[in-house]
Amino acid sequence: MLADVFRHVLAHAGLNGEASERLLDQVMEQRPSESGGGDCTLSFTAHAGELEITWSQAGRDWHTTCPVPVR
Repeated sequence: MLADVFRHVLAHAGLNGEASERLLDQVMEQRPSESGGGDCTLSFTAHAGELEITWSQAGRDWHTTCPVPVR
Protein backbone atom coordinates (compact mmCIF):
# COMPACT_ATOMS: atom_id res chain seq x y z
CA MET A 1 0.00 0.00 0.00
CA LEU A 2 2.86 2.38 0.80
CA ALA A 3 4.29 2.01 -2.70
CA ASP A 4 0.91 2.78 -4.30
CA VAL A 5 0.39 5.93 -2.22
CA PHE A 6 3.97 7.04 -2.91
CA ARG A 7 3.60 6.58 -6.68
CA HIS A 8 0.24 8.35 -6.70
CA VAL A 9 1.59 11.41 -4.86
CA LEU A 10 4.63 11.62 -7.13
CA ALA A 11 2.47 11.27 -10.25
CA HIS A 12 0.25 14.08 -8.97
CA ALA A 13 3.39 16.21 -8.56
CA GLY A 14 4.40 15.40 -12.15
CA LEU A 15 7.03 12.73 -11.43
CA ASN A 16 6.69 9.22 -12.76
CA GLY A 17 8.59 6.45 -14.46
CA GLU A 18 12.24 5.94 -13.60
CA ALA A 19 12.49 9.02 -11.38
CA SER A 20 9.63 7.97 -9.13
CA GLU A 21 10.84 4.36 -8.96
CA ARG A 22 14.32 5.52 -7.93
CA LEU A 23 12.84 7.65 -5.13
CA LEU A 24 10.60 4.78 -4.04
CA ASP A 25 13.62 2.48 -3.87
CA GLN A 26 15.41 5.02 -1.66
CA VAL A 27 12.45 5.24 0.72
CA MET A 28 12.01 1.48 0.89
CA GLU A 29 15.68 1.09 1.85
CA GLN A 30 14.91 3.11 5.00
CA ARG A 31 12.37 0.60 6.26
CA PRO A 32 13.62 -1.65 9.05
CA SER A 33 14.49 -5.12 7.73
CA GLU A 34 12.64 -6.84 10.58
CA SER A 35 8.88 -7.06 10.43
CA GLY A 36 6.84 -5.03 12.86
CA GLY A 37 8.93 -1.90 12.52
CA GLY A 38 6.11 0.11 14.06
CA ASP A 39 4.32 3.17 12.82
CA CYS A 40 5.95 5.37 10.24
CA THR A 41 5.43 8.87 8.93
CA LEU A 42 5.87 9.71 5.28
CA SER A 43 5.37 13.32 4.28
CA PHE A 44 5.56 15.27 1.06
CA THR A 45 6.02 19.03 0.93
CA ALA A 46 6.05 20.95 -2.34
CA HIS A 47 7.32 24.51 -2.56
CA ALA A 48 8.85 26.63 -5.31
CA GLY A 49 9.33 23.78 -7.77
CA GLU A 50 10.83 21.37 -5.25
CA LEU A 51 9.34 18.32 -3.55
CA GLU A 52 10.68 17.32 -0.13
CA ILE A 53 10.05 13.74 0.97
CA THR A 54 10.51 12.84 4.63
CA TRP A 55 10.34 9.35 6.17
CA SER A 56 10.42 8.74 9.94
CA GLN A 57 10.24 5.40 11.70
CA ALA A 58 11.63 3.82 14.85
CA GLY A 59 13.61 6.95 15.76
CA ARG A 60 15.21 7.23 12.33
CA ASP A 61 14.62 10.16 9.99
CA TRP A 62 15.47 10.39 6.32
CA HIS A 63 14.70 13.06 3.75
CA THR A 64 15.44 14.01 0.20
CA THR A 65 14.39 16.69 -2.25
CA CYS A 66 13.85 16.67 -5.97
CA PRO A 67 12.75 19.22 -8.55
CA VAL A 68 9.22 18.98 -9.85
CA PRO A 69 7.70 20.47 -12.98
CA VAL A 70 6.16 23.87 -12.28
CA ARG A 71 2.70 24.12 -13.77
